[in-house]
Amino acid sequence: MVTARGGAQGGTRLIARCHANAIDDYRAFARCSAGGVVEEGPGLVLISSAAADSMGNPAFVTRPPEDPAAIVRHATSFFRAHHVPWILITFPEATDAMTPSASAAGLRDQGAFPGMVLNTIPERIPPPPTDFLVERATTLEQLELIERTGAKAYGKPYSAPDERWLQSPELSLYLGRFRGEPVSLGALIVAHEVAGVAYIGTVDGFRRRGFAEAVVWQIVAEGRRRGCDVSYLWATPMGRTVYEGMGFRRLLDYHIWSSSGDPLPAGIRRT
Repeated sequence: MVTARGGAQGGTRLIARCHANAIDDYRAFARCSAGGVVEEGPGLVLISSAAADSMGNPAFVTRPPEDPAAIVRHATSFFRAHHVPWILITFPEATDAMTPSASAAGLRDQGAFPGMVLNTIPERIPPPPTDFLVERATTLEQLELIERTGAKAYGKPYSAPDERWLQSPELSLYLGRFRGEPVSLGALIVAHEVAGVAYIGTVDGFRRRGFAEAVVWQIVAEGRRRGCDVSYLWATPMGRTVYEGMGFRRLLDYHIWSSSGDPLPAGIRRT
C-alpha cells in the first residue's frame, strides 16, 4: 500500500480525496446523460447513468451499514425501477459487513479491484508511439467514435453518447487513433484536485503496443495543467501491470458484485 506524504493523517486525506473523485466520475456521467439519476444517503450512493452495461450503474457503500440486507434491497429496488443492470461497490471498510448479504441476495462476486495512485505527476510525459495520436473529444461525432471503440474494447453493448458530456466542467473524454483508426479511449475526471483516470481501453488486436499508456499520460498531463497534484484510477486485471510500469501504486481495494444475470463486461472481468 502507498504511504502518502504527511504520515497517517496525510494518507487518510489522500484516500478521502481519491474516494470522492471515484464517485464523482460516475456522478458526472449520470448528470450529463438523459435519464441519469443520483440518490445519496448516509453511507450509500446510488447512481444510474442509464447505461446498458452494469459498470455504468453503481451502488457505492462507503461505510459499514447498520443493516446490510436493507442496503441490498434498496439498491435492487432503485435499479429495477430504472430498468438497468448494476453493480455493488464497497469501500474497504464496508466490504466485510456487506459480503454475507450480497451473497445471500444472489449477487455475483467479482472480487477486489485495486485503486491506484500516482503521487507525483511529472512535468513532462513520455512521447506516444509512432503514428499514434490522442485527441480530446469536442464534437458529438468524436463521442460516438469513443463509445463504439469502448464497446469493442470492453466487449459491451454500444450506448449512444450524450452531447452534454462535452459541456461538463469536470469530465473530458479522449480518443486514441493509430494511423487514423480509433483504437483506444479514456476519460479524465477533475475533482478534489485529483486527476481521475477512467474508461481506459484498447481494441483487441492493438493491445500491448503502448496505446492505452499514451492515453493515460495525456489524461494525467491535462489533470496537472488543471491543478491536480495526484492521479487516481481503478485497475482492471488487464491494466494493472501497465499502470505499475507508469508509477501508479496500489492504495486500497474496492470489492465489486454484479446484479444477478448481469456479468461485468468481458474487458473488466477478473477471469
